[in-house]
This record gives sequence, C-alpha cells and structure tokens, in this order.
Amino acid sequence: MEAEHVGSRHDTQDRKFPEHYRHNFWCLVVDFCFFGIAMAFFNPSTVTPSFLTELGASTSVIGLMSTLQRAGWLAPQLVGARYLANKPFKKPYILLPAGISRSMLLIVAGTIWATQGTPPGLVIGVVIGVSAIFWLGDGLGSVAWFDFLSKTIPPHRRGRLTSTGQALSGVLGFLAGFIVEWMLGDRGPSYPNNYALLYLIGFIMLVISFVAISFGREPKGVSARSVPKWSAYIRQLVAVLKKDRAFRRYIVTRQIFNLSALATPFYMTYALEKLGLPTQVAGRYTAIGVIGTITSALLFGWANERHGSHTAMTLSLFANASVPALALLIPRLLADQPAILAWAYGLVFLAYNFAMASFMPSWIAYILELAPEAQRPIYVGMTNTFNSVSALVSTLGGLMLQWSNQNYVLLFAMAALGTLAAFPLLQTLPKLRGPVQDAAGG
Repeated sequence: MEAEHVGSRHDTQDRKFPEHYRHNFWCLVVDFCFFGIAMAFFNPSTVTPSFLTELGASTSVIGLMSTLQRAGWLAPQLVGARYLANKPFKKPYILLPAGISRSMLLIVAGTIWATQGTPPGLVIGVVIGVSAIFWLGDGLGSVAWFDFLSKTIPPHRRGRLTSTGQALSGVLGFLAGFIVEWMLGDRGPSYPNNYALLYLIGFIMLVISFVAISFGREPKGVSARSVPKWSAYIRQLVAVLKKDRAFRRYIVTRQIFNLSALATPFYMTYALEKLGLPTQVAGRYTAIGVIGTITSALLFGWANERHGSHTAMTLSLFANASVPALALLIPRLLADQPAILAWAYGLVFLAYNFAMASFMPSWIAYILELAPEAQRPIYVGMTNTFNSVSALVSTLGGLMLQWSNQNYVLLFAMAALGTLAAFPLLQTLPKLRGPVQDAAGG
C-alpha cells in the first residue's frame, strides 16, 4: 500500500491545471481570507475567552467551549462524508450549512445587546450554544469544501493557495486586532455592547467569505453510485483502516499530537487571571498573533510546495510545542516588569497563530494527498471524527486546572511534552512528495 502512496497516484510531476484554475484559486483565496479576518473579531483563543471571563465563567466552562468548538467542527464529518459519497458536485453542501451556521452570530450579537450581559449564565449559555452550532455547520461544510479544493487546485499549488489566503487575511487581521483592542478599551464602546459589535462585524466578514465561495466553478468529480447503508459504510471504513497502514499510523500520530490542545483555551485566562493583564490585551494579542499567521503562511506554503507535506508536519509539531513553552518562560523572565510583560506575552499568541496556520499546508494537506480521489471524503471524514474524540483534551485541561488549584505550570508542561511525544511516530509516516522544481502556468 505504501508503494502506491509514493507512486503514480500522487505523481506531482504531472503539471496539468484543472479548468477554471485561476478563477477558483482566487475564489478560494477570498473565502479563506475573509473567514480568517472574521476570526479576529470573535477569536476563540482571545476575544471569546476574555468575554466569558468577564461574565464569570469558570475554567472548566471555558474548556468545555473549546471542546464543543473542536468536536462540533470535527465529529459530523464522517456523517457528511457518507452523505456526499454519491454527489459529484459538492458546492451546494458547502453553502447550505455555512449559510445557516454563520447567521447564528447575529443571535449572539442580539442577545448581548438585548440583555446587556445579564443574567450572565444566560449569555454564557447562548455564547457556548451558538459557538457549538457555528462550528457544527462549518464542520459539515468543510468535507465538501476540502473536496472542492482538491478537485480545483492541484497538490503542488495548494500550499500557495493557503499561504496567499493566510497572508492577505493576516495583513487585514493585524489591523482588525487593534480595532478589537480599541473596542475593548476605555475609549471604545461600553461593555457589553463592544462585544456585540465584535460579533456583528465578524458576521459581515463571513458574509463576504460566503459570497466568494458561491462564485466558485466546480467540475464534476468522481463519486460512488449510491450512498451506502450504514452497515456497509462502517465495513468500508474498517476496510480502509485495515488496508492502508500509512493512514492508520497517521491517525495514531495525530491523536497524540492533539495533546497540544490541552492548554489552548487557557493562554488568555492565564493572562487575565494570573498575570493581571487588562481585558483589552485580547485585541493586542489578536493583532500580534496575525504576524504569526502571515509568517506561517509564507513558511509553510513554501515548505509544502518545495519539500512536501511531511516536512511541513514536522515543522508544525515543533511550532505547536513552542506555544506552552513560551507561556511558561515569558512570565518568569519578566515577572518584575509588568509593562513589558503585557507586550511580551503576546509572543505566546504569535506562536499560537503560527502553529494554527500550519495545519492546512501540513496535516490536512498530507491526508488530501494520501487519499484516493473517490475515497477522499471518507479519509477526511474519518480523520476528523477521530480528532473530535481528542478534542476532549481541552475540557480535561479545564478540569486539570480546577483539580490542581489553577496550576497553569503543570498544564502548560503537559501540553508541551504531549505534543513532542508524537515526533517519533511522525517519522515513520511515508513521504508522499519530495522537493520539486517550479512549474509554469500557475
């Protein structure tokens, strides 16, 4: 099976470009770009945790929100993959769930404005519930989105696409971060209307993203003749796992690597509760994080295109391990200099965004190349369904903080060591592509 992975099925020396390549390239770039900009206004690692902290949510609740976000995005993808098995055109199945889930942000904005944040428990429930629906819809649409991407953009140009989208969203997201800082500061709109406006602006950015992907021109793809029954579908999934040894090793490696999410929701709560930093640093750290996104887009786009997704995955692993390491180190070096600490701690979010932006051109790109075209939705869906189980680590992180009397040092150390534990297994995965030369036409 491994020989097949390295062979003609993924022969990147074939430099044919699909019909409407340039048109679809830019539709996907704009979609990718404005989705990224939207995240700056209700960022799940800075803005949303700061709002929940203001409302008085516990670390376990904030950890649960992060779990629901990841699990909501990942868990339904196997169901979506089965449903899409006989669909030669996938774009309608991007637009329907995206249209429903993105409109949910208006409910958050309206609830905040109407209730003025009271009672806090109600608002916390709405934020968490809507976030779960948002990521559920985005997850359902993502199986079709990745198939659309794979059909319209050849493997040796996917890194270029993601790096272009991330770089453009990064530049605009950098400016958006300072808008967020102003809105959350003393000179911005009053609390909680400032958060209502942030969710509203995020919704507008998502509308632009939605319009861009709706203009994509999708070619007819390879599909099954019919949707299999669940019994047959499960047998098919088991057969894939039995037959494809490289895929099995990838799944195990990814689950260990996902321990990096143990501390993800708590870098911001640590800054607010333990370091005593003001709420408006959420905007500052969003802007600083964008520098990480841009840098990552350039580095990982180049690494994927020139050296393959395996090399990109190795770089991604060390990038993710550096985030909790910095969260441990920076406050100890600058404990007596709070003004400098308020800026220096932003390096944690720079590293975090750098690491998050690496997923598309590394771990996701690898599985898109590994999978045969007709089975690509199954591979993506199965991968993300397994990942949804490991999404529970964020809730575990919140419980760990409660059980250890808010011992962030223990949490961050476990996240760093857990991430690095995936390195030996990663080295056993086959390299699907090696270094390649540039090609004309793209």
